[in-house]
Amino acid sequence: MLFATDLDRTIIYSNKFVENYQTVSCVEHLAGREISYMSHRALELLAQVKTRCDIHLVPITTRSLAQFSRIIPLQDCPYAVVANGGIILHKGQPLKVWQEHIERTRQIQALDYPKILDILTKYQKYLTRTPSLVDNLFFFTKVTEDQDIVQEFILPSLEKNLKNLEWTFTLQGLKLYIIPKEISKENALSFLQDYLKEEFLITSGDGKLDAGFLSLGDIKMIPKNSEVYQLIDNKDDYMIVNQGIEGAEDILSVVLEQKLKSVEWKI
Repeated sequence: MLFATDLDRTIIYSNKFVENYQTVSCVEHLAGREISYMSHRALELLAQVKTRCDIHLVPITTRSLAQFSRIIPLQDCPYAVVANGGIILHKGQPLKVWQEHIERTRQIQALDYPKILDILTKYQKYLTRTPSLVDNLFFFTKVTEDQDIVQEFILPSLEKNLKNLEWTFTLQGLKLYIIPKEISKENALSFLQDYLKEEFLITSGDGKLDAGFLSLGDIKMIPKNSEVYQLIDNKDDYMIVNQGIEGAEDILSVVLEQKLKSVEWKI
């Protein structure tokens, strides 16, 4: 069984989602500050998932390699997909065959990178963070809180400017990502599933950038009222779990229960 799960707002949560600090443990620090948490129960379930040799747990995230490396409980996962699918890690190191594929993609699209920066300069006065190139793969910035400007100018303009380029974008809160279409979580996960020769796949995620890889799952889990929950029409194809920090417990419990069912079927 392959279990591929997004991280932020799927199995880990920032402090603004924590109501009772007595029930959670910090799983990520930045500059000495606690910034991400999991419930005690979720950590127990995660430990059980990781000890099962018949479950391949694959964290899959848009986070950069450096940001992923801060999440303590997931550093011993044999495989991880980071940088929105731009990097597949095996035992902490980029998987060479995938790295070579992504580098070929980057070379094909080399001329697009300065074009994207030029596009972003059009919105410069409405950006609250200087655009950066994440892991040399895609662009990240933050936009103004003025939703009129975002919805009526920035997003329609991006749609128009990227129309003839093999790039896509997504806005998550105030975070704006502009990414080559070839660099996606679903492409990386499809490759990894074939690479590991795993037939049965469970997926879980909450955001727009998760929609593609979620659809690959035999079992697909999404938190209620999450971004992807609002986007999809065929909700009957998905298992809806609780919203918030307890939702991670639901997700991990389903994975363990499903594995027990598969064992019973074999018997």
